[in-house]
Amino acid sequence: MVVRLRLSRKGTRNSPFYHVVAINDSKPRDARPIEKLGEYDPIPRPAPSGRLPTPFIGKSTARSKKSAAPGHGAVMTSGLSPTAQKGEPKLQKRLEWNEERIRHWLKLGAQPSKPVARMLDRAGLVPPGVHYKGIYRPPPAELQQFPASSTTAAPAKKGDSTSS
Repeated sequence: MVVRLRLSRKGTRNSPFYHVVAINDSKPRDARPIEKLGEYDPIPRPAPSGRLPTPFIGKSTARSKKSAAPGHGAVMTSGLSPTAQKGEPKLQKRLEWNEERIRHWLKLGAQPSKPVARMLDRAGLVPPGVHYKGIYRPPPAELQQFPASSTTAAPAKKGDSTSS
């Protein structure tokens, strides 16, 4: 059973948002995941008013209140510049995930999809030396230079006789 970290689409038409999930590779996109690891909203919206979302969904009772899981609520913004008008709110894409659980799944051998791999790389969750599909890292400058010996002419073919 191959486990993948990928995006599961939610929301409505023209207003999508995604859940970052750990799921069996052979399951459909919106199937029930093994574990929900986070949320991603690709549409720039006004920033929330300093309030972190609650990690639990459902009824709020005295018995079900627990502290948030470690690593939960890490918000990564899109890097959009603030608007020119002071009265307008700053728009940002929202990405929340539980870094500890993502690291746990990566240690167990889960393979991220290309979009998730790019997000993990931007957030610094991909260790150096590990390469997943979808991550492009330019080669070091030393490898881009061609060695001098490769510029020599190729040896003549057997049938060619340019000399007497």
